[in-house]
Amino acid sequence: MVRLVITRYRDPGKEVKKPHGEWNVVEMVSDGDHIKYWVNGTFVIEGTNASLTREKILFQSEGAELFYRNIELRPLEKKQR
Repeated sequence: MVRLVITRYRDPGKEVKKPHGEWNVVEMVSDGDHIKYWVNGTFVIEGTNASLTREKILFQSEGAELFYRNIELRPLEKKQR
């Protein structure tokens, strides 16, 4: 079970998504079981206890049609201790 931590209330007056027809930039960092998510440079949510599965990437649309223009996957650089 993934535990989500909601960082702020989604205020329609401060929507982070761009208007319909414009591209959004979504960034997700997954480090072990910890996931952080940004939309257009604004941090929106994080989760912990994510299940670790190799070689699978899932995109959730909640039933809406999605279009992707550019997807980049990069490994995290581990810090030296």
